[in-house]
Amino acid sequence: MRLSAKSRIAALLLCSFLVCLSAIGSPLKNAQPAPQRPDAVNQALKEAYRNLSQGQLDLAEAAYQSVLARRAHEKDALLGLAVIYQRRQQEDRAASLYLQVLDEDMGNAAAAAGLISLSIPADPVAAESQLKELLDLKPASPELHYALGSALAYQERLNEARQAFQIAYSLAPGNALYAYNLAVSLDRLHQPEAALRYYEKSLRLSQSDQTLFDREAVKKRIRQLAGHALQEMKP
Repeated sequence: MRLSAKSRIAALLLCSFLVCLSAIGSPLKNAQPAPQRPDAVNQALKEAYRNLSQGQLDLAEAAYQSVLARRAHEKDALLGLAVIYQRRQQEDRAASLYLQVLDEDMGNAAAAAGLISLSIPADPVAAESQLKELLDLKPASPELHYALGSALAYQERLNEARQAFQIAYSLAPGNALYAYNLAVSLDRLHQPEAALRYYEKSLRLSQSDQTLFDREAVKKRIRQLAGHALQEMKP
């Protein structure tokens, strides 16, 4: 997949953000707390994130849009929509939203991870380097670890990718896509028992055909792995 002109520009802009971060210190560590949200907005964001994690993109989009109708600059809603557009391969729309968040909050790790991930197909090595720089500043960001896993998997560095996906999932255990990619990496590393466990978790966590992975293919792979396990148990 070739990166669009707008997404290439976005990646270059992110490089300048990284330079600024190293020059002025880490806003990721020193950021001011966000203003308190109304309860209705918090509830809508929780609903939207739950739908997004389960792959129900249309429901998640509607919930995030309802938040933005009340609070036009709500970062969590902008980030959620960016993720949805990225999953739908609408890269320019995703990049615009990530940049909007970074324009208001230069140290936002989730926006930075999303923006860098758009550049992975074009230059996974550069993306890996940028993600590692950001992880030095915010090591507890699941989005950064997941994006790093994607960059490493693109380079066929499967064991390193598996480690990154494992950390991402441990930080966000409700995310079906994290569980799925961890399962795939374990499967490709010939660890069928662990792969089976995370394939099953990815299905439990996802509730919709809109999810980014093929649920029927996952079910088929679960049957294959379970069948192999039963054969090995026979005397």
